[in-house]
Amino acid sequence: MGNTQGGTVARKKDYKNYTVMLVGKMGAGKSSLGNFLLKKDYFEAADSLARVTDKNMCGFRDLPGDLNLRIIDTPGFGDFRESAEVKRDLADAFYEAKDGVDAFLFVISATERIGKEMVSHFEMFANFMEHEHFYDYVIPVFTKVDLKLEKRGEKDIYSYEKQERLIYGELQNEQLKIFNEKIIEKAKQKWMCISCTCTEDDFYYDVITKKLIQTIEGIRIQSHGMVCTTRIMEKAKDIDEKERAKNQRDSGKR
Repeated sequence: MGNTQGGTVARKKDYKNYTVMLVGKMGAGKSSLGNFLLKKDYFEAADSLARVTDKNMCGFRDLPGDLNLRIIDTPGFGDFRESAEVKRDLADAFYEAKDGVDAFLFVISATERIGKEMVSHFEMFANFMEHEHFYDYVIPVFTKVDLKLEKRGEKDIYSYEKQERLIYGELQNEQLKIFNEKIIEKAKQKWMCISCTCTEDDFYYDVITKKLIQTIEGIRIQSHGMVCTTRIMEKAKDIDEKERAKNQRDSGKR
């Protein structure tokens, strides 16, 4: 177990692995983003409000240099299922994150209105995490920017520079002032654009994963190598260690 700092638990990171947790509104494209990063259809995507992720919660992908990318999905904000079912999925997600999280990808659909409700939902999640430096680990990710460019009749809709310019311009809108202050500025402006539909372009995938890893490395430097580990994750780790010890004892009796 790591050192206790300001009501949170700090633990040094295993630098061979990158663990990210996907959070955001239901239908924003969390599961599609997870599938894009894993380069396979692993998570059940919620293409409409009638479908949600309720199966796989954690996936892995090997990276060059003997590294590993670990993706943890979560129920979306506004999930309408029975509260007990949502809590179960959340518990599963935090169990998968018991060794800490390098980054929380806050997934935002560029085709939907960004309002106070979205900010409120994310702030509730942040408060639930009870980590004084939580926003240091947050990377806002705008999905479906390519669809927005296509609707405008633009070419090269998968151009990262073009997507970035579009989102940067929209973030200057006075109507997004609260979102900027509450999310973007607290996350220290480290946002990204990712087009989950661009699955056949290896160059685009390499550009995105390189940028994501570079951003996570920046977080690691800022956090002095500490992952984000909260009390709820620590509790999941304790339960796991107790279950392992019990299984070993039971195995020894046979």
